Amino acid sequence: MTDMGHMTPVPRDCCGKVAGRSRTQNFIRKNQLDSPAFVCISCFCTVLGLMCILTIALLIITQSSITSAHDSGIPQAYSRMTSKDQSTEIRFRLSPDVTPIEYDLYLHPDLAKGTFSGNVTITIQVKSKRNYIALHQKDLNITKASMTTYDRQANYDIPIKDRYTVEALEELVVTFNEDIPYGMYQLAFDFEGALQPDKIVGFYASRYKDEHGHNKVIATSKFEPTYARRAFPCFDEPSFKAPFKVKLVYPTGDGYHALSSMNAESSVMNKPELGLTTVTFAKSVPMSTYLICFIVSDFVSVSAPARKLNESETFPISVYTTRAQKDKAAFALDIGVKIIEFYTKLFRIDYPLPKLDMAAIPDFVSGAMENWGLITYREARLLYDQKTSSTADQEGIVQVIAHEFAHMWFGNLVTMGWWHDLWLNEGFASYMQYKSADAILPDWGVMNRFLPEALHPVFITDAKLSSHPIVQTVANPDEITAIFDVITYSKGASVLRMLDNFIGPETFNWGVTTYLNQFAYLNAETADLFRILQTAAGNNINITAIMDTWTRQMGFPVVNVTRNGTTFTLTQKRFLADPDAKYDPTESDYGYKWTIPITYVTDKNAVSTLIWFDKDAAKLEFKLSEPVEWVKFNHDQVGYYRVNYDVQEWNSFVEVLQTRHKRLSISDRTSLIEDAFSLAHACQLDYTIALRMTSYLDKEQAATPWRVAAVKLRTIDNLLGSTDVLPKYRQYLRKLVDITYHDVTWRVDGFEDHDTRRLRSSVLHFACGVGHTECLDDAGVIFKKWIDDIEDVRPHPDIREAIYKYGMSHVGKETEWNIMFQRFIEETDASEKLNLQRGLAAVQSKWLLNKFIGIAVDEKYVRSQDTFGCLLAISRNPVGNPLVWDWVRENWEFLVKRYTLNDRYLGQLVPGIVASFATDIKLQELRAFFDKYPEAGAGKAYRARALETVANNIKWVKSNAEIIDRWLDSVTK
Repeated sequence: MTDMGHMTPVPRDCCGKVAGRSRTQNFIRKNQLDSPAFVCISCFCTVLGLMCILTIALLIITQSSITSAHDSGIPQAYSRMTSKDQSTEIRFRLSPDVTPIEYDLYLHPDLAKGTFSGNVTITIQVKSKRNYIALHQKDLNITKASMTTYDRQANYDIPIKDRYTVEALEELVVTFNEDIPYGMYQLAFDFEGALQPDKIVGFYASRYKDEHGHNKVIATSKFEPTYARRAFPCFDEPSFKAPFKVKLVYPTGDGYHALSSMNAESSVMNKPELGLTTVTFAKSVPMSTYLICFIVSDFVSVSAPARKLNESETFPISVYTTRAQKDKAAFALDIGVKIIEFYTKLFRIDYPLPKLDMAAIPDFVSGAMENWGLITYREARLLYDQKTSSTADQEGIVQVIAHEFAHMWFGNLVTMGWWHDLWLNEGFASYMQYKSADAILPDWGVMNRFLPEALHPVFITDAKLSSHPIVQTVANPDEITAIFDVITYSKGASVLRMLDNFIGPETFNWGVTTYLNQFAYLNAETADLFRILQTAAGNNINITAIMDTWTRQMGFPVVNVTRNGTTFTLTQKRFLADPDAKYDPTESDYGYKWTIPITYVTDKNAVSTLIWFDKDAAKLEFKLSEPVEWVKFNHDQVGYYRVNYDVQEWNSFVEVLQTRHKRLSISDRTSLIEDAFSLAHACQLDYTIALRMTSYLDKEQAATPWRVAAVKLRTIDNLLGSTDVLPKYRQYLRKLVDITYHDVTWRVDGFEDHDTRRLRSSVLHFACGVGHTECLDDAGVIFKKWIDDIEDVRPHPDIREAIYKYGMSHVGKETEWNIMFQRFIEETDASEKLNLQRGLAAVQSKWLLNKFIGIAVDEKYVRSQDTFGCLLAISRNPVGNPLVWDWVRENWEFLVKRYTLNDRYLGQLVPGIVASFATDIKLQELRAFFDKYPEAGAGKAYRARALETVANNIKWVKSNAEIIDRWLDSVTK
């Protein structure tokens, strides 16, 4: 890697003019920074010459877009990048005037040495004259570079004058002695790199122990969003799509082989040397660099055929795992076939590649990655074992497969033009994962769980001033990484669900299929999707006008409802969790108003009615044709908004829930609970109504309402932790859950349905978490029985996590902790290892928790990918929270060195630790920490949200603790 400070001086003529450069190239248009930006001044030996110099000097002062050349001759767009304030979007983006046409890539990983070497030849098209080419690379040693013409009758070498890296931009710049004309070229590089196991991005090494206890090493890749440049020089932006021709080298024998996005076409043994094999893969379809994948491993596979649209035609789906875990791949394979066939029929577009592989990687930074043709997963997110995997684990596997398979169309076939439209990838995949899972497993009630898993969590983030729009500007690698957040995924999914509902599934599916066909192998923007959906929907509604209010401004509304007989009046305002939050409506082009699809059902009509609330209307008024007892707005909470009613209407819903709750759908019951508590939290509703809303729960047998109620009630429990109201409040919660606790019990029967099993998990965690004596005692008995069992016969997977956690917290001491820790060390199943990890984090001993914090960052015991989860688990233990908070503050530099500030999971760590802080002292500590370490990287937005959360928590305690205390006194008399 050539440092910028060691550039070869640019040749100049006798007047100091840059050799071979015309005067017309010395100026560039304002902001056109992808062309060389030199100001060349011819030297005159006359007064006229001096006047010319002075004139141009004035131009330089007055025209910020015209800048003098750096002495080294570096193109102006790169010469000033040592200054932090120069990192603009234009400088950050590569020139569209140089595009890749094809990659011919050779990679040779050395698993023993932990290094790799390779070469790449990139066929490029140059669309304008230029004397340099910029592309991406990071952490590579470029040992050779060359360029030749490609489309000439007689091709020839283009002499390279210099090459250097611009580290601030992660770019490699190749310069030439003179301008090269437009046309086709082949740019080639030889390079070397390290298989960095600590970063687990780019091309990296992953290690595991095989069934005989032997250490094994594999090489694998993870390139999204900006990590392909760590594996080979490339044009690492999503719009630069090109086919790949790939060759990989792997060790001959011992079960090793190589995988890539395409199928293997041929292999040659003892090449490049004895004991190695080189495999050549078929040429790929055009794809973005972040979607190519390479794996060199000794994995084994199971395979099954999936049908195309023409059902007589099939293609293979395979799951690759370590040899010892092959039997755990069967469930994922079965689900994969069903999901891909569902999408193929839904979109009416065949999966375009000849095969689709899934691979369970021991070390993997994300849950999964949608590499085209070779999807990679964490082991715990793909492998299912009936002996160790819970019902929740099983459902999670279905949804992650459904999510990644949706990307084969949304993201892979059609890719966003730039990262600000990432929601076109992730929002679609996040919505489709529920839609497809619900279709293939209709008895599971998956779509009901969209609310607590997608909609409600993003409401929390989007109700803060520190939120951001779905479509937002991103201008550097940290901002790109940070945009992979709950807004992009869950808000994107939520507004698509709303759109699907108000235009109808047939119209939605037709429009989506048209969108996928029109932009196949190309890049699209948000406006393209809305334009096509507009054609599908007709002229009755304006899709773009409606959806822009949801995608191009942050936040969401609360719709306030007043009733006068059969007449209803609706108004809207922006919902903010902080009742004292101030904002400027002019900051948004839409004034923080939304065009809202209002839906409702009544006790007389269970079929949803749709009416529109225009963003420019002060209110919406309508009249029902007949008197009704109640009207539930936002049916099934399909709309991305909350609803607040008059007190009389809220009381009606309380009565309905207590006497005939099944008159309301599961999602309507769930949304009433969520709306009530969230409105009360924001001081827009009396907390007594929200708390009364839960009084019917002893009759509730559906998992989702209980799950949401448990989350809301435990949130209050955490906030009351610094007050003397907590004991009284917990006594109320224990009484509330008692009947349901005895209904679900700890016994799991084989004949129970999926939802009942999910209900049990929520109720047991809630009961034990609020100190229900019988729950804790039962957990302690089962826990001790397991700890003392030398055969290590474990509890049922559905109750195992609760037994480990609450058994350890209730009766676990050092002896029990050490036994569990030994079993943790010996455990090879990824899901079970996480359960044991969470159990160890629940011990009530400060000494053991401090010990476990040290273990959490020791890769002999905890994989780097699981460190943050371990620290967060300890922080959720009231005894462990201050210990983790102190340790992270003292060891922040160590964490930054290991993970880098570009790691969004590192950025989420501190906000996760401080989420329940509710005192001024803790807020001061948080501010002091951020002041000490001001560089946030991908964690910038998370820091702002953390400060806002803690400040809101403090206000909440001051505003609501006494209110809840008085209400508890009134109901316990």
